[in-house]
Amino acid sequence: MKVTRTVTVRELKRGTPEEALGPGEALRVTKPSGKGFLLVRETETPDLAALHKEIMRDIPLSGPSQKTDLAAWHQEDEE
Repeated sequence: MKVTRTVTVRELKRGTPEEALGPGEALRVTKPSGKGFLLVRETETPDLAALHKEIMRDIPLSGPSQKTDLAAWHQEDEE
């Protein structure tokens, strides 16, 4: 495990430094009291497009597709 950098809890609250971590990398977080802990990314980030495709494959569409007129819905909401 490779510690990429050390941040404070305040920096962790204000940003998202953990998103830049690669698999197997860690981020050391220190508190003002002196305590510290590690944030470790263990796996790859999931591919959201593949997850969406899998979900849509598992959920069968029942019945014919419906036509939607969003302009009419918007007009009804305005009135």
